Amino acid sequence: MILRFSLVVLCCGALLSGATADAELQLPYKAEGLSKEQAAAYLLERFAFGARPGEVEKVAQMGPEKWLAQQLAGNLPDAELDKRLEAYPALKMTQFEMSETYVQSGRIRRILERQGVVDAAKMDRKEMFQKIRAYRKEHGLRSYNALFNHEIQSQKVMRAVYSENQLTEVLTDFWFNHFNVTTRDGGARGYVLSYERDAIRPNVLGKFRVILGATAKHPAMLYYLDNTQSRMAPPSERNQPRQKVASDEMGIDGGMMGGEAMAQPPPQRRRKYGLNENYARELMELHTLGVDGGYTQRDVTEVARVLTGWAAMPYKNARKNLEKQIAKGSKKLIREGEFVFRRDWHDRKAKVVLGEKFPAGGGMEEGERVLDMLSEHPSTARFISTKLARRFVNDSPPEALVERMAKTFSKTDGDIASVVATLAQSREFWAEAKKRSKMKSPFELVVSSLRALEADVKNPQPMMGWFNRMGEPLYGYVPPTGYPDYAESWANAGTLIARMNFGVHLAAGKIRGIELKRLSRDSDGLTTDEALAVYGKLLLPAQDTSAIASEVKETIPADAKRKEVQVVSMLLGSPEFQYR
Repeated sequence: MILRFSLVVLCCGALLSGATADAELQLPYKAEGLSKEQAAAYLLERFAFGARPGEVEKVAQMGPEKWLAQQLAGNLPDAELDKRLEAYPALKMTQFEMSETYVQSGRIRRILERQGVVDAAKMDRKEMFQKIRAYRKEHGLRSYNALFNHEIQSQKVMRAVYSENQLTEVLTDFWFNHFNVTTRDGGARGYVLSYERDAIRPNVLGKFRVILGATAKHPAMLYYLDNTQSRMAPPSERNQPRQKVASDEMGIDGGMMGGEAMAQPPPQRRRKYGLNENYARELMELHTLGVDGGYTQRDVTEVARVLTGWAAMPYKNARKNLEKQIAKGSKKLIREGEFVFRRDWHDRKAKVVLGEKFPAGGGMEEGERVLDMLSEHPSTARFISTKLARRFVNDSPPEALVERMAKTFSKTDGDIASVVATLAQSREFWAEAKKRSKMKSPFELVVSSLRALEADVKNPQPMMGWFNRMGEPLYGYVPPTGYPDYAESWANAGTLIARMNFGVHLAAGKIRGIELKRLSRDSDGLTTDEALAVYGKLLLPAQDTSAIASEVKETIPADAKRKEVQVVSMLLGSPEFQYR
């Protein structure tokens, strides 16, 4: 019998710099009646992807304040993780190197056709793909699908399971959703790995303005929200929807998602000019001010005008042409890595954004000024603080806490580590410790299971189907909002059944590529009580497990075989584990 699953959601800190000393932290867990062990377990649930065996005791011994200070610094050595990431060569490549190494089969076929090696009309499919594979091997090329269907997904799981800098990984997941892009978008797909690696992860504990600027200039975002094609437009064409440009025109080959062909819009003739407001709108609504942040439709249009000319470096001949112009000292182009400002695409007329005037004749600096304005706006401080409080406290965070966090945000010029420290030092945060009020996302559920059972993840790919069934395909959320952070988003009948089935399959050793060091496939030596004592401590550390223990013992027959497996699967499916 599968354990029932509850659908009900249980419902003035010191300012710190990025280099936080634990002496500056004051965590009021004792005032909420928590022991050091309970505080350690709570921190590992909220600021990490769950505890590994023995980790609660380790954190309690070093002191919760010291552990959190280390996490806020985010620079612990990661030897085990680094070794495992060697399996993903794209992580060490530049964006351009990735585009030249991970090549779609169709691109190779066209090369071979031009060389007269293959004839798609006459050659059978098997022989043609043999030629394609031989070409890949000869030129050191990899499958394009391997980049976004394997490497990017696998490295995310590996980092979350094995990194010592757990808060960095938790916040990377948070900020990626905040600045969401997706591999399901043909233009952004080939850039998603470098987007997370270069724009998100290094900046999750720094200044908000830095991560905002890094995402604004990254090709993944520029393509995903269409800004790379936004140009100055005559008044007669403003506010008209821009026709979608086929991904191959933008320099990135189309690809396959989950083995199926991605639907591509029919090729359409591009307009010479066109203003696109998609990024400008989401920049204010989702990334900074919030939907009620005090901006108007006119501000959206004006910001879109400010950001005309903010584009990505193209590929193929267009890239060579731009590189030649830049090498000759063209004043019309400013390049920063894969970002390029194209002055001849920029609307140089006067503008007004949020009541501030931008005189005619401006250039790239106008966009930087808008990002400064939005980062410093009080609505942004409140909006970001609310989202962080929702992620780490509960689905409806207390107003007083949000206000204090917003005040810290403004006083520290958007220092994310300081805002998180303010949250961690609040009574409101620690008051949630015994309520278990946040439901784990599928990603959190899987990773916390693997950490608790000390999994040796040899191949993360077989787990990707489970993320899909539980409703969170990695990097697969299409809307710019990113995956939601409310319990109701994950608590529907279909995904709850998938969650419990995941626990059953994991405990039984039926997920390929995963070996659980804490649970032998052949183990059948413990009684139900003994198994509860061992695995209750691993999966539900520092919790009162008496209620769940009673239900487990009522469910498992005395003569049942492999009691350990049944106990573990029931604990994984219990509300006590599904919530944090």
